[in-house]
Amino acid sequence: MQQIKSPSIENLPKIGYYTSKEQKKEEFYKNESHIYKQGPLSGVKAGAHKLYNDFLTYFPKGFAGSKNSDFYEYLSLGMVPYIVGSATLIALYSAANRKFLDSDASCARSAAKCFGAGVVLYGIGKWASQKLSRTLIHASTGVDLNMRYINKKQELPEPGQEKGIVRVQYPGVFDSVNFFRKDLLSKDSELNHGDINAYNDKIAKKAGFKNKLNCPAQTMDDKIRELKARSCALENVNKYILAALGVAFGVQKGFSGLTFRRPFESLKNAFKDSAKQLWKGNDRNLVTKHYGKALIFASIASTLSSWLIPTIAFKHNPNKMTSKVDTKKEYEVA
Repeated sequence: MQQIKSPSIENLPKIGYYTSKEQKKEEFYKNESHIYKQGPLSGVKAGAHKLYNDFLTYFPKGFAGSKNSDFYEYLSLGMVPYIVGSATLIALYSAANRKFLDSDASCARSAAKCFGAGVVLYGIGKWASQKLSRTLIHASTGVDLNMRYINKKQELPEPGQEKGIVRVQYPGVFDSVNFFRKDLLSKDSELNHGDINAYNDKIAKKAGFKNKLNCPAQTMDDKIRELKARSCALENVNKYILAALGVAFGVQKGFSGLTFRRPFESLKNAFKDSAKQLWKGNDRNLVTKHYGKALIFASIASTLSSWLIPTIAFKHNPNKMTSKVDTKKEYEVA
């Protein structure tokens, strides 16, 4: 009988028998949709990507009736009319300056600068209000409503193409209230923390649950949905109050003298003068006297509310939980 020898370890193939954790992560990140590392410039990167594709990809696709146009692209196109419309409105004030008398042209230029400042500050106000409230919510609850993920979208072949391309998108994990991407949160927890419940355990602790929950996803999914719904409702009020403040700030006379010869000094003086003018108002009537102060206080109050109300509701208070069983009542067991 011939003796069977075990193969030597040195003769085993070097690949095909074992895949390391890092290799699995690398392969997953390469081919699948996933949450990417969030940083200070994550939103800037996603915004620049959207803006670039709005004009060069999404708008042409939608205008042509492409079957690959989707809801993400539709929502992203909201930046296009704002940019084009704002540029058009600003240009209307200065386009005919050459045909005006010197005094009229000077007034038109001043109005154009104030209007331009108002348009820019309107956009900054809307962006800053959401950014601030969501940053405070993230710090208080652990839920980053600005969290984004890389979506690998396989498109259908367009006419003349043999195979559809894979397009990259940067949607928000919590864009949908009812169907947020909890699958990606679980996968990210598994890949980076070795436990699919790691994310839910973290926010459950922030919410006030002292002991580890047996099924954290079941409880925290509802908490996240409630947080997102409340946050969106209050943001819709808050961002327009701050946008109104931005417009009111920009149309003050302080911005009419804005020049580009010494831009930083000119901008600093414009902000300082406009702030004084907005706070002081004018003596025309009671409204114009105090509308600036009212907008400032309303902006502070709405920003604090858009943070505090969702956060307080997110926190777990076991003292408010009451038993559904009346222990003083007699029950008959059948």
